[in-house]
Amino acid sequence: MATRLVEPRWVERWWRGEAGWTGAALWGALAPAEALYALGIRLRGVAYDRHWIGSCDAGVPVISIGNIAVGGTGKTPVTRWVAGECRRRGAHPAILHGGYGGGDEAALHRRWGSAPLVFEGRDRVASARAAVAAGATVLILDDGFQHRRLRRDLDLVLIAAESWEPRPRLLPRGPWREPPSALRRAGAIAVTRRVVPPSVAEAVRDDLRRIQPAAVVLGLRLEPRGWTLLGPPEEGDPGVSGPSGEVVALAAIARPDWFVENARAAGATIGDIVAFPDHHTYGDDDIERILRLAGERPIVTTAKDAVKLQALAARTEVWILEQHVVPEHGAESFGELLDGLLT
Repeated sequence: MATRLVEPRWVERWWRGEAGWTGAALWGALAPAEALYALGIRLRGVAYDRHWIGSCDAGVPVISIGNIAVGGTGKTPVTRWVAGECRRRGAHPAILHGGYGGGDEAALHRRWGSAPLVFEGRDRVASARAAVAAGATVLILDDGFQHRRLRRDLDLVLIAAESWEPRPRLLPRGPWREPPSALRRAGAIAVTRRVVPPSVAEAVRDDLRRIQPAAVVLGLRLEPRGWTLLGPPEEGDPGVSGPSGEVVALAAIARPDWFVENARAAGATIGDIVAFPDHHTYGDDDIERILRLAGERPIVTTAKDAVKLQALAARTEVWILEQHVVPEHGAESFGELLDGLLT
């Protein structure tokens, strides 16, 4: 059985129903807190909808890519894909990231070259002004659905087919930031899938059309597509065959189990699994513990983790599982939305 060197946060396992009777008791105890949270986000939404709280116009089109749950929907690769679609249409996109979680997503966008301009900071209005001054003709907010201070022209909301619930638990009782009714603010909704079959994603799309019939509904596959050997920041060597023999899987993401399944599908023979909490920053002690566990075996990891693992790659073989966005449904309609926005 695979060894887990570090478990994900207890709260993440609790949300997935893996905390036994203690978790079940806590669900009941936190019901009042969930109700207060729901009231708070509803009042905030009303304040923005009725313009009691103002929003700022950036002067160029703004596309927000976000979700209504905590983590695991593929915002970063989808942001990259949307930026590429904008560039294909002759636009000059800038990606604005909120700077949370150690900034690993912003670093990943820079590694990928997702857009000519990547801005990182809590004040997205200030980032927007700086991006426009630098020549951006469209702004893309990575994880911006709840950030309503900056006015947007299109909200693209992502829903993971693997974790969709028609009646989800809101924070703090569950991982959902907003209820499904919030999707009525969205102009487009993308159902992403990694490990479930197409039929599951199709059923989720049907649910979402009933909630927001006016939105364009997309189907996007987050597909593992090849390996890259991690080297110095400027020298990522493309792997032809990927790692050989048994490997150690390393991830600090919301759902490391999905990464492990994708890595196996891409040909990796997984031995041990090292699963840190989402957005974990790797320290020297972590590197030493990982090396002791791995021994002579290669390590496979995610692109988001790779930007924080140069110290590890200097001492052992580290492979990145590259993921690509593959449109499966609704891409033409979404393209028409972009055409209308950017021309």
